[in-house]
Amino acid sequence: MKTIEILRIDSLNRSPLIVEGYLFEGSDPTAPSVAIVGAMEGETILPLYTASKLVDFLRHSLDDESKIVGNILVIPSVNHYALNINQRFWPLDKTDINTMFPGYGEGETTQRIAKKLFDALQGYTHGIILETREGISTCIPYIKLFESGYEDLKSAKKFGYRLIHHKSLRPTDTVSLQYNWQLWGTKAYSIICPSDTNIDLNTSNEVFDGIVNFLSKNKIIQYKVLSGYESTIVKNRDIEIIKTSKSGIFIPTKKIGTTIKKDEMIGKVIHALEGKVTHRIFSPCDGLIACAYKNGLIFENAVAFRVIKSG
Repeated sequence: MKTIEILRIDSLNRSPLIVEGYLFEGSDPTAPSVAIVGAMEGETILPLYTASKLVDFLRHSLDDESKIVGNILVIPSVNHYALNINQRFWPLDKTDINTMFPGYGEGETTQRIAKKLFDALQGYTHGIILETREGISTCIPYIKLFESGYEDLKSAKKFGYRLIHHKSLRPTDTVSLQYNWQLWGTKAYSIICPSDTNIDLNTSNEVFDGIVNFLSKNKIIQYKVLSGYESTIVKNRDIEIIKTSKSGIFIPTKKIGTTIKKDEMIGKVIHALEGKVTHRIFSPCDGLIACAYKNGLIFENAVAFRVIKSG
C-alpha cells in the first residue's frame, strides 16, 4: 500500500487541508482498476467509515497481496473541514464539491479541490462515489445512475444492492463527479448511503459488502463473496411520493426496507401539544419503503415516504 497526497491547500488560520489516498497496486497491470471516493460531504460519517473499513480490509483481510489483481485507489475523505464541524457542504461558502467537476485550477476553493481530485482519478476503468441523500430523509443503500448515455446498468448490478435508481439527468447533474468521470471514459457509480449521523453496523456492512462484491465480480480482487440481491432497476415513474396533510410529531410505523401492502398504515402524525393523532399515513400501493423522513417534527405537505411500487 502506498499513501499518496491528492491535494494540499494552505490555510491562514489553521492546518492545511491535506487529502490523501491509499493506493493498492495490483499484480496484473492489464486488469480492471477502480478508484473509490469517500466523504465529499459532512453531516454523516458513513461514507468515511466505509472507505476506511475498505482500506483496512485490503491491508489485512486478503491473505496474499497477489489477490489484489487490479489497481485500487481509496480516498476516504475530501471535505475534512465539513466533517469536523458536522456541516454538509464546504463550511466557508456552503458550496458542494460534488457540483464543481471537472473543476477549475484558477477558480474558487471548491473548484480547485475538484480539479486536483479529478486529475488524480483519471485512468481508472471503474469509479465509485459514496454519497448521502439530500434533504431530511434516510434510505436503504442503493445505486444512483444518471440517464446520461454513458451509464452501465449491467455492471451496476454487480454490487448486489436491492435497487438501482436510473435517474433522469438534470442540468445541475452535469457538474457532478459521476457524470464527468463517465464523460472521460470511467464507468462510474454513486452509492447512496443513509444520511443518519450515527453508524448502523448492519447498514454499513451492507454498503461495504456491496463494494467487495463489485471488486470480486470484476476480478479486481480474488475473494470469495456471497451473492447479494438481484438488483431492481427503478425509474422516477416507479417511485410513489407520499406526503403528510398535517404538521406535528412524525412517527413512522414501518421501517425503511420493509415490503408493504396497499392501504397498510405506515406512519402517523401526532399533535405536538395535545398528543392526539391528527393524521394516519396509508400506503397508496404495494411496494417497498425505500426512503423516509428522518426528523421527529414534520411540516404539512412534507414528503414522509418514498415507496417503490410493485406489480
